[in-house]
Amino acid sequence: MAKKLKAGDTINGYRITKVFGPGMMAISYAAENRAGQKVFFKQYKSPAPTVVWYEAFVAYQKELSARVRNGTAGHYAVRQLDAFEGKWGGACYFQTYEFVENGADLQQMLDAEREHHRLTKSAPARNPAVWAHHVTWAKVLVAAIAALHESRIVHADLKPANAYLVKDATIGTGYQLKLIDMDFSLLADRRAPWHGHQGYVGTDNYRSPEHLVRGSVPGLASDVFTCGLMLYELLAGEHPYWRDDQAEYASLVQGYAAKPPALVGLMPAPASNAEVSAALYRCLSPDPAVRPTAAELRAVLSGRSVKAEPAKPAARAPAPVVPAAGTAKPASAVATPSAPASTSAPRTVAEPITSNRLELTGPDGRTVQIGVRTELGKALARQFGPDGEFWDNRQCVIERNAGRQWVVSPVAGTTNETLLNGQALTAPRALRHGDLIAVGRQAKGVIKLPLTARGR
Repeated sequence: MAKKLKAGDTINGYRITKVFGPGMMAISYAAENRAGQKVFFKQYKSPAPTVVWYEAFVAYQKELSARVRNGTAGHYAVRQLDAFEGKWGGACYFQTYEFVENGADLQQMLDAEREHHRLTKSAPARNPAVWAHHVTWAKVLVAAIAALHESRIVHADLKPANAYLVKDATIGTGYQLKLIDMDFSLLADRRAPWHGHQGYVGTDNYRSPEHLVRGSVPGLASDVFTCGLMLYELLAGEHPYWRDDQAEYASLVQGYAAKPPALVGLMPAPASNAEVSAALYRCLSPDPAVRPTAAELRAVLSGRSVKAEPAKPAARAPAPVVPAAGTAKPASAVATPSAPASTSAPRTVAEPITSNRLELTGPDGRTVQIGVRTELGKALARQFGPDGEFWDNRQCVIERNAGRQWVVSPVAGTTNETLLNGQALTAPRALRHGDLIAVGRQAKGVIKLPLTARGR
């Protein structure tokens, strides 16, 4: 049986200088190589050489290391320096990595801010200097994940403690970022050797929906989900799902209980708070296909334009989660407060709208007026809030008929149904004062972004 190393021990030319302690899979140390270079040293407890997937794990690690070393990920992910099999009481696998220091991980940074807040009774997130740091950290974090994904690598255990910020006055952002603890990261195009033998790594309050479903494999979109949680903390000042009870956490995650975040500061131009809020909200969708890619998220934070996303599946409303008996129905399956709770309830029939202009009012009170034939779609709906993402680029058409009445007509082939007062619209319908135009699924009771129509 392999033994734990201690300070002063030497193996394969590495002298242990400090013991950091055991983790779930490995024991970590600080060490020096023969040239006196400081390295981060890992001694694996699992897999041991006796494990059936041990040899495949070693080969998988070599490929992972090569992708980091040879791609843009090498600028952001901690690099492996050496790997070998050796004996210390018994056979085991060892790895060394570059040693990151002269900084702190993101969790330490946020904890220090919270302690300062507690002592000074201030609100650090609303301090302009602190807000500027948070925006910088957010951009660098997303750039790191985008670089990792370019190399087809899934970190799979993103959390603030695994994002190490190194101060560097020689670069514009003032910080380098190193993603650490990647020995059980995944290759997006190759199944992990431990699949079917043990679960995938993850941390309480930072697991994606894919981590929570037995048999599911975390992918690139899983990193985006967890990155979204971290961005909520940085830019909105709170973790939307933090719970001591992880069953409760899972219920919130799978029920899409988060709200579009209100950012605590103003994003620097040309970025838009509304666009950033909408993108962060999409990051937390239970449906991986709805989430933006890391590259798209990076563009939104920087205010750069990105290619229009295809209507399928990015604009698809997430399927509601069927609640267990005795639990509350998830928010994604409940009509919004502005929408009718039941389509079967009696409703006063209003007069058709025949005025020269039609006004549409969103759930938050914002309005737009229409005086000519208008195609309603994602571009217009976005100004009413993040749920505009569920509209197709061409969802429905509003125009006046020969009788001067305003009429709404569905566009064929949309991802989500066009709803009029909660019912799927299948043919042109004259609009009446107070009608609600939305998108969603009638059969599932999903109604997104209802717009109230009135004459002006």
